[in-house]
Amino acid sequence: MRINYNFAFKNSKLRLWERPAPPNLLLSDASLKKKIVFLNNEFHKNAELFYPSSLILLLSFGLYFVNIFPNLTIKKLESDHYQYSLTSQKLSDLDSSKGRFRKNLNNLEEYFSESTTSYLFAFYLQNSVPKGVQINSYYFSDNGFDIDVSAFNLDSLNEFITLIIESPVLKRESVNVNRINRSESIKIGKENISPKFDLEIYGQTNKIDIKKRVKLYQEANANGLLRKLKRFNYLKSLLKV
Repeated sequence: MRINYNFAFKNSKLRLWERPAPPNLLLSDASLKKKIVFLNNEFHKNAELFYPSSLILLLSFGLYFVNIFPNLTIKKLESDHYQYSLTSQKLSDLDSSKGRFRKNLNNLEEYFSESTTSYLFAFYLQNSVPKGVQINSYYFSDNGFDIDVSAFNLDSLNEFITLIIESPVLKRESVNVNRINRSESIKIGKENISPKFDLEIYGQTNKIDIKKRVKLYQEANANGLLRKLKRFNYLKSLLKV
């Protein structure tokens, strides 16, 4: 059995011998040249230890120095890039909004450029009724109209037909007389009332473009409709539709 006790050092001034550490030349007062030579020798004697790590350090420092200028440039332009991204996003949002507005305007354009409005139809119908003609009833839609009038002489009816054909909101070639009836003269007291003529006329309404519609609104004093149409044209010019 081994006894872990050293009798030689009991009550003795003797000390255990320790192998002295090799002198550290780098911490000594040796010259710089000796220190460089020492480092060079140590480096070559332990090449398998120093070469890989040294290569990694050299590559790391090389990449760091190579990237100094690009990093500084990126740092310098970072605020500009942020501003550019923000502006690009705003422009993209504006393009999307413009696309939605264009779509809505295209949907509204049919209202402003095709069908005849009831206001224009009523205005030109009123201007087409001569003295002696009475409107009994009329029907109007986007596609056509049907009017029932009465008069006490044929000349008044002929004048009415001529005026209605010349109306800019109706298709001239589509105007037709559906029927004309004549009632016998009636004697009331000493007066004979002339015979009465009933006329039914029908046809189609015109599709009016925007340019012509502006003139018709001005002629008919349709100020409210004219303002709406001008706002619509202004939006179209802004969006370049």
